[in-house]
Amino acid sequence: MTTYTALSNRIRSATTREELAAKEAQLDRHYHAGTITAAELSRLDRIIMNRLFFLLDTLTENPTITP
Repeated sequence: MTTYTALSNRIRSATTREELAAKEAQLDRHYHAGTITAAELSRLDRIIMNRLFFLLDTLTENPTITP
């Protein structure tokens, strides 16, 4: 499994904003260590943003969600 694939799977398994924030910090460390490229960082960051939007849409206190 490549580093990109492992990070992608970890991001997709995150269920809270705090977990996603930790994954974002992990991405920065991997990028600065040279284990992922700028293009991979960009794609993984997009996955984080999509997960954040998904989590915001599923919050019960969000007025756009109807029970």
